[in-house]
Order: sequence, then C-alpha cells, then structure tokens
Amino acid sequence: MGDRILEIVVHLMDHIRDNQGQLSEMEGVVSELKNLGYTDNEISSAYSWLLERFEITDNTFYSQFPEQHFSTRILTNYERFQFTTDAHGFMIKLLHHGLIDDEQFESVLERGAMFTPKPVGLEQIKLIASAVVFRDLSDVDNFGWLESKAEAPSEIN
Repeated sequence: MGDRILEIVVHLMDHIRDNQGQLSEMEGVVSELKNLGYTDNEISSAYSWLLERFEITDNTFYSQFPEQHFSTRILTNYERFQFTTDAHGFMIKLLHHGLIDDEQFESVLERGAMFTPKPVGLEQIKLIASAVVFRDLSDVDNFGWLESKAEAPSEIN
C-alpha cells in the first residue's frame, strides 16, 4: 500500500508544481485520484504525510525550495543495467520534488541493485522507494516479496 501512497504524493507534488506552489481545487484533485482507483484512506494518508513532511500549514509549498536540485547523480555502468529507464526516471522525479534526499536516493539504488539479476522496473522501484520514504525497511530487506512484482523490461538503458 505504501507504493500507492507514494504515487499519490508524487501526483500531488506535480499538481502543486503545475500551480506555482498552490494546492488549489483540492476537490478536483481528490476526484481525479478517485477516478484513478485510489481510496479515500490512501488519499488522506498521502496528503497528511505530505503536510507533515514539509511541516506546512498554509497552501504554499515550494516557496522554501530552490527551483532545481543542485546535484546530478550519474549512474555507473553497472547501475544503468540494473534499472529500467522508467525506474530511474521515477527516482529522479522523487529527488527533484524533494520527496527523497540524496541519502534516500542512494538507499533505494542500493536495495534495488541487490534485488534481482533482471533490471528493476517501475513497479519494483515504487515498492522499494515507498519502503525507504515511509521508513518501513523490514519488508524491503527481504526481497522475496518483490520477485513476484518483477517486470519484463522492454528495453535496457
């Protein structure tokens, strides 16, 4: 369930960025999320986590953040073969939205690289990232549950 909440958080951050730091028309956003199949509980959990994470009580979120992340993490040759383009893109999005920091980014990469000889896809990286973000690493360190979520990559980076 953590991966679904993380998906909602990313969706909310995209909405905030598109609206110049404002979380406006929340009813429309909630309706859109419900149409995508998310439950009220998942939406509420994501919204609460987002507010708690940034300790913000008003409607402006990005006013305290720089426009861009200042560093660029280049994948090693080994890492490029370990992650699909979609998985790496999702990680970059989390980093640039400020949902994870550099240390968490590295933690997700490390766990993902250990998990399978096949490239880690988008669904697996969401599961790993949500465990790191929500600090539920007990399951992530037992990678057997991720094997069932393995994707057959259509391309390698």
